Amino acid sequence: MKELFWKLFNANTEGEVNSIIKSETIFADPNNWNAYGNNQGNFGTFESQQNHPVPALIEKITNSIDAILIKECKLKGIDPKSAHAPKTMNKAVELFYDVKDGEIGELGAEQRRELAENIQILALGDKGQPSIVIYDCGEGQTPENFINTFLSLHQNNKTNIHFVQGKYNMGSTGAVVFCGDDKYQLIASKRCKEIEGKESDFGFTLVRRHPLSKEEEYEFGKATWYEYFCPNKKIASFQTGELDFGLYNRKFTYGSIVKLYSYQLPSGSRSDVTLDLWRDLNQYMFHLPLPISVYEKRDYAGKTPNKPVLGNRTRITIDSRDKVYKAISFNIPKEAGLGEIPIEVIIFNIDVEHKEFINHKSIIFTQNGQVHGFETQSFISQELGFTLLKKHLLIHVDCTDIPTSIRQDLFMSNRTHLKQGPKTEKLRDAIIDILKKSTELKRINNERRNSLLQDTESDKGLIEELLSKLPVDKDILNLLKKDGSLNFLKREGNKIYTENGTEKKIEKKKLNRFPSIFNINLKADKEGKVYKTIPLNQQGKIEIETDVENDYLFRPSEKGKFEIEVLQKRKIKDKPIGPEPNPYANEITDILTINREGPNDGTIRLLIKPNAKAQVGDEVEVSATLSSPGKEFQCVFQVKVDPEISPPKEKEKEQNETFPNLPNPYKSFEKPIDSKEGIPWSREDLKWTGEDIVKVLTSNDDNELMVDGIIVNMDSFCIKSFLSKNRISNEKEIKYNKDKYFLSIYLHSLFLYSILQKMKKTDEQLKPIDIDDFISTMIKPYASFLMYENYHVTQMAFDE
Repeated sequence: MKELFWKLFNANTEGEVNSIIKSETIFADPNNWNAYGNNQGNFGTFESQQNHPVPALIEKITNSIDAILIKECKLKGIDPKSAHAPKTMNKAVELFYDVKDGEIGELGAEQRRELAENIQILALGDKGQPSIVIYDCGEGQTPENFINTFLSLHQNNKTNIHFVQGKYNMGSTGAVVFCGDDKYQLIASKRCKEIEGKESDFGFTLVRRHPLSKEEEYEFGKATWYEYFCPNKKIASFQTGELDFGLYNRKFTYGSIVKLYSYQLPSGSRSDVTLDLWRDLNQYMFHLPLPISVYEKRDYAGKTPNKPVLGNRTRITIDSRDKVYKAISFNIPKEAGLGEIPIEVIIFNIDVEHKEFINHKSIIFTQNGQVHGFETQSFISQELGFTLLKKHLLIHVDCTDIPTSIRQDLFMSNRTHLKQGPKTEKLRDAIIDILKKSTELKRINNERRNSLLQDTESDKGLIEELLSKLPVDKDILNLLKKDGSLNFLKREGNKIYTENGTEKKIEKKKLNRFPSIFNINLKADKEGKVYKTIPLNQQGKIEIETDVENDYLFRPSEKGKFEIEVLQKRKIKDKPIGPEPNPYANEITDILTINREGPNDGTIRLLIKPNAKAQVGDEVEVSATLSSPGKEFQCVFQVKVDPEISPPKEKEKEQNETFPNLPNPYKSFEKPIDSKEGIPWSREDLKWTGEDIVKVLTSNDDNELMVDGIIVNMDSFCIKSFLSKNRISNEKEIKYNKDKYFLSIYLHSLFLYSILQKMKKTDEQLKPIDIDDFISTMIKPYASFLMYENYHVTQMAFDE
């Protein structure tokens, strides 16, 4: 059996495995194979897991992390399922590895690298479809226990272990379906001697998709099943000591080895794993409890064949802080009905590539640091209205502490996406409500828009002059309307101004590693109490001044804690509260919802809104605390609910028969003479070539998604080719055709935007589409037709 194992392990493609199976008669006997999970109907379980090879691979890595934590727990003499075991992954890492708060960011670089060697991902064989080896020095399994662990399905192996990720006993099957055409996977393991109390044998098996015979094709034509190699109905095994599997910096003594043959990594992840796959793993395992390492064994000329994976959260804080423009923390309070959910918003610098940290996963939903679902950049631009941030904004929604019943309603068991249901809608709506109202996110989006346009003069005069000569058609105007109005075309200034009308410059405070200031922005009354009155139908805002860094509440090392607590509650009918504690004291969830934004540049904002249970006259005394080493800061304030106030009446708009106030048009050139002439292609937030035609700029103002401006490429290949093909050399004719091109692209983009916005409201398939990107892509081939049609139809009219 030992010789057979080494033949299988040394094979680096499924073709080599096929040759071994054909040459070894032991594999030909059907009695030496058994259905995985002892169930010939297992095809559905395997095939309904992850729909992408990277998340499928991550399930294998997650099992390795679980195996190591369980081993450490048992070595400490603690039953992993007992009440004495850690309740979270972070608590487990803190207890087993003596790491503060269980955050690997607290460790030094050498410690992290050494710890990462306990879980290794190796790439071998073919450069197009490498074979992937996953090694861990976890608890390992005896050959007799393979059937109850590696080869089981839907068992409660880890259900009562709180500090591990695995729950469903099926996730790791998803990787097998990406193993070439024949789905070969080698599993090998040896039990940790210190746990078992004695030396155990090294066991191994080969998993495959059962090849149907002609008779079976007729009998089981609808589907085959997955099976594993078990000669004489036992897991193959042999006695051995130390083994050399080509691991980085170590030999195998115990633990587990899994080999995925000819693994179908996607384009963009197949080359040097210390570059592409390393980046993918950091993104999907956003906050790793333990570091892992990737080891490139193929012939690539990389700087180093081995590289630790820390997860993007730790990576950003430790190695890439210079790439982050700003980080802001928010929260969904538990009174929203979903449990307490922290939200981290990270805005990257404009020059940071989208694929480096985000790669189309703009909002990620995690549990224990692993991504369980995500939304694309269209969520940023369409739902939040931050078009200029969509390629540089990462939103992390940490769902680790939500109640089990809610978690099961939110996430699919394959951990790749959210269920479409009322809980998911409620979560999305809560996120949109909090982030869309953020004054800081609005400011940064507007700042980037203003930076893009900077001193460039709008060509609105040209557009208005051309439109003024056109008759106004009500049917055409209706195409621009959204919900019966033209609100999305309004354009107000988004800059912050002082009282004398000059633009206000925001001064940056000096921020510290730990807070030394925590002051509320409300004045105390004569009795020394600080009051905030909020109308029953409105939202109030309280600002607390501090001087701590923006990432203080979520950074991986030396992070702080912010808490809101009710000290006492009373209603207007209650007797005045004297020196004795209020007998009706209750939680803040009864009558108030409090969202937090920040710290952000020295300010923590509390957005307070009375909920459905609140009544006029309700009073609540609230304490806000911020932790700091050796000290805790506290602010105490009173919230009083006032009567409702009526919203301001909107003036009726006069009907007119002219075109509405349209968004500003701008021109872009490859190399403009100066900034007033137009925007250069080379701008980091543009990065255009001659292939590009148009960019629609939108923003969120008063919760309305509006078109701010439209940029047209005046040096595009389209217009240059058109002028050349039609031999247009007269200066006046060139100007005429360029102006016509400018107007056509501008108006078509504007009308398409309005039409698609309407269609998205009724067509579910259009909702994931990022409209401004879609228009930019669609106009590229369409622009040539527009020029052709405009020119030749006009010529035909003149000829007639």
